[in-house]
Amino acid sequence: MALSAEPRLLSSRLSRAEELARGIEDDIAAGKLGTGDRLGTKEDLRQHFNVAVATVNEAIKLLESRGLVEARSGPGGGVFVAGPSARMRQGPLMMGFKWADSTIADYHEVRGALEPLVCRQAAQHRTADDVRALDHIVDRMALSLDDPLAYVRLNSAFHRRVAKLSRNVPLRTLYITLLDFFEHNLERAADLPDVVDPDNVQIHRQLVAAIESGPGRQLEAAIKRHDANRLALGLFRPAARDSRRPARR
Repeated sequence: MALSAEPRLLSSRLSRAEELARGIEDDIAAGKLGTGDRLGTKEDLRQHFNVAVATVNEAIKLLESRGLVEARSGPGGGVFVAGPSARMRQGPLMMGFKWADSTIADYHEVRGALEPLVCRQAAQHRTADDVRALDHIVDRMALSLDDPLAYVRLNSAFHRRVAKLSRNVPLRTLYITLLDFFEHNLERAADLPDVVDPDNVQIHRQLVAAIESGPGRQLEAAIKRHDANRLALGLFRPAARDSRRPARR
């Protein structure tokens, strides 16, 4: 279990259960916990965080309501990080729409409109800790080039962490739901490449540097580069450094 040692006190007005739930949510957003990871039983969590049973139960309910965890009973059961399909059920539910007729083209069109807003808010509100967290996720992305599914999940974690900096709740919620839709579709794809283009890592490093620099030309240029790469599905292009693989599209 890769949980933080103890939940961080984010506000004196938060209940202990909300504090615990947000701590686990932070670990998921930072990519420390991935889809399917087992957090343990409720008793494991109670002992790990040294809190009351009622606190754990309430925290799990909060996380389940946000589509972040799933509690499973029986042998081998416990609390697990939910997949994007579970998160997708919650986002649209809150906003009153369904994904049934949605396409990847729809996704790209809406994300293209929202992402600059999300990145600009991130650049406006980022702290040194936020930048370090983003750098850490990109470092893990760089180590996962030969594991496309892990890379996809870390890529989503990166953008969720960026979105977390937005103070616009509707913007953040819709954007994260879009990420879940895309991740869900990629996880079901049967033709993921064997390797991820390392240029995609550099695109994200530049975006982190631009967010750290704050609003301005550097940020707008980084957003434009990232958007062009996203529309070209750049992370799926075979690495040019490997001559045994097909040439780039």
